[in-house]
Amino acid sequence: MVTDDAQRLAAHCGAPPARGKGEWLRAGLIAAVYDGRLGPGDTLPGARDLAAALGVSRGTADGVYTQLVDEGFLQRLPRRRPTVAGPSATGPRIPASPVSAAPPPTPGVPDAALFPHRAWAASSRAALAKLSDDDLGYPDPSGHPRLRTVLADWLRRTRGVTTTPDGIHVTCGIAHAMALLAEVLGTPTWAVESPGSPGSTHMMRQLVDVRQVPIDDAGMVPNQIPAAAGAVLLTPTHQYPTGILMPPERRRALVESSAAAGRWVIEDDWDSLLAPAGIPSAMQALSPSTVIMLGSLSKALAPGLRLGWIVAPPEVVTRLGELRRRTDLGVSAITQLTAAELVASGGLDRHLRRARAEYARRHQRLADRTRHHGPVLGVPGGVHAFVSTTDQAALAAEMAVAGIPAEVVDDERYPGVVISVAAFRA
Repeated sequence: MVTDDAQRLAAHCGAPPARGKGEWLRAGLIAAVYDGRLGPGDTLPGARDLAAALGVSRGTADGVYTQLVDEGFLQRLPRRRPTVAGPSATGPRIPASPVSAAPPPTPGVPDAALFPHRAWAASSRAALAKLSDDDLGYPDPSGHPRLRTVLADWLRRTRGVTTTPDGIHVTCGIAHAMALLAEVLGTPTWAVESPGSPGSTHMMRQLVDVRQVPIDDAGMVPNQIPAAAGAVLLTPTHQYPTGILMPPERRRALVESSAAAGRWVIEDDWDSLLAPAGIPSAMQALSPSTVIMLGSLSKALAPGLRLGWIVAPPEVVTRLGELRRRTDLGVSAITQLTAAELVASGGLDRHLRRARAEYARRHQRLADRTRHHGPVLGVPGGVHAFVSTTDQAALAAEMAVAGIPAEVVDDERYPGVVISVAAFRA
């Protein structure tokens, strides 16, 4: 006689299939455990009883019970019916739909519509055609030799940088570079600009003790840097958010005072590739032993590429390579080789000329449209502009209505709004 418990469990399981009855029964019993029909401590029908209710052989039911005991779902003592052990843990809940963790649009993002799709595709085909078996293995943690060789020549020509391929370490962008340096340099206190990049400041606060140093119309003020700071993070070519260009006298003063104090200067050369002609060379050229330069393709091409570099003295590059070898093992070789082809072929230079001209036109249109709020400060280049105004809320609201990313700068010396030039297509 089939018991009521066996009949109820059989009703939940449904009719057995023609084949694979054991797998079917096992899946049904596990589902009953997870959906709560069988709770921890519940006693299951005997194997003969359940087999009769389901219309399967006793051997099938007994085999499934034995497997579920081995897997930890059931417990069975000698001459006793099995009981439910239950799932070991409920585990984290998976969201019904994925939620993007990507940051919202900001004034520092380039216009994706300007991305050189054809040149990138041609460079990718060229890179793949030259791909060797070694290129498909684990990459050099410091970066592919081909890309570092091309970058060394290109940065010398375009930014006046003094380096060799061995002085370059390839990263997943500038944020990644700063995180690596925070560990490698070993200094617990960094000085940053105020006002400065909120993203950089927030990130560095998770890694080191951050001291904010005021800027004036020439950039960071050297005598305001605290003695405890072992590194100072600067944006001398196009200060964020104000757009200020640091003049030669201030650059030299910062380098000389930092060298005397045994302090690293971290030059964030974040969007100088889009600056107009005639801007000074990178600060790194003043003192390659003191200044570490960070650069990337995020503003010149697209942040989604996640490709950047650190130009640093040999001892720093060596430690960076050791750190990467212990952690993430480097950047995609395919992306690196494609970028190397783009640079070597002149494709990146041609793209940058077009992008500079387009951003210059947009910068002028933005200045004209916002003139009633206040003047645009700084160098007229790159993907953002800073409007100096005490009417920040009204200007930010105006930009929001137009769909232009803008952020209020609440600083008593430099009140204003930083606005996306890249998004200013009107």
